Amino acid sequence: MKMLGNSSRGLLPIQKRLLYRTCILPIILYGFQLWFFKGAPIVKNITELKKMQRRAALWITGAFRTSPSEGIEAIAGLIPITLHLRKLNGRHHLRYASIPPSHAINSLLDSQHAKNQNPHKTATSKLTMKQQANLKSPIKDINEWLNSVRNCFNPLHSLFFPGSRIVDHFSSRISFHSPSSSSDEDLYQHLQSLNLAFRSSQVNHNSVAVITDGGVKKSHIATAAAHIWTDNSIIKQLCVHSLNITSTEVELMAICTGLIPAMEINNVYDITVITDSITAARKILESKVDPLQNMFIPLAAAVKTFLSKDGRNKIRFWYCPSRAEWPRHKLVDNQVKASSCAPTFPSKESYLFSKKKEYNNILCKWQTHFANSLKKGHYFLNFEDKKGIIIKPTYAKGGS
Repeated sequence: MKMLGNSSRGLLPIQKRLLYRTCILPIILYGFQLWFFKGAPIVKNITELKKMQRRAALWITGAFRTSPSEGIEAIAGLIPITLHLRKLNGRHHLRYASIPPSHAINSLLDSQHAKNQNPHKTATSKLTMKQQANLKSPIKDINEWLNSVRNCFNPLHSLFFPGSRIVDHFSSRISFHSPSSSSDEDLYQHLQSLNLAFRSSQVNHNSVAVITDGGVKKSHIATAAAHIWTDNSIIKQLCVHSLNITSTEVELMAICTGLIPAMEINNVYDITVITDSITAARKILESKVDPLQNMFIPLAAAVKTFLSKDGRNKIRFWYCPSRAEWPRHKLVDNQVKASSCAPTFPSKESYLFSKKKEYNNILCKWQTHFANSLKKGHYFLNFEDKKGIIIKPTYAKGGS
């Protein structure tokens, strides 16, 4: 790899970093889950991996060989190898929440995670309490991880079978409208079209408009709200709460909260849904394995029933960003921000929330350790952004 470039010529540092992360790390860390688990002797392996990453950081940055490892790793955008292994290991454990019921690993897990499979003779559920306490195995770590994650997957539901999907029958009666680009001019034109669409939905007695919004507070309490409009007035205000979910999930929950009651209104053929997350709305047409499956299955079933009733029935989704401060969407947004709900503990985490939480914890641990560490070098210069704020180390978007 050294022949590809050095500090004066060849590949750019960001290209070297990309080459290391995509070609070297996956090969070196292949199968690391077999030796990286609680109670395993990992000191020797970690020491060798640290030496390898130090050589990679020196090559990427072009620093002197006497440079401290923590400093050059931060400049190169390489997270310490121990934290990187923890992040990959957490995602490995979390992935077992998405495996199908017929997977062989299910027979080795505890009964609550076995997905109705008969336990293997060596399954953890067949061990005594003393044996479980002395057990050191990746399977034990997977069980402990899955205990805090709610079941989000249902890939074998009949709604996802070819020929039974919504997209197979009603794709022409579900439409999505969003700006062609993120420019202010395109957003302005889109809002003008949105105003016309909303006015037409209020003039027609067979049409309703559903305006939704959701938000997650620092306490991890999620609030989803929806207003159902007809004849230029709100006929229903709906609000629900949840815990330990992501922003995409709460936006989908808001769409479910407003759209399902709207489809139950008599003599309604045309429904306009206005949301600030068109990504969440498109989940209704997806059939692939997705962490939001158990959340949008009830909505997809209700949409299929609604569209099957009458050939005139249709649903249109319109994107309305919060920054546009569209007056009617602002009402829902204010309700979300003003609502308060006492947290209910304990509560299991969603798949996406658990993944995001682990990422944030790993990154925060790296940044905190780096800020207080003396091993980065006594003369390490703290870089600042345009606002004078010290730049923290990160491995996202090419590193710090």
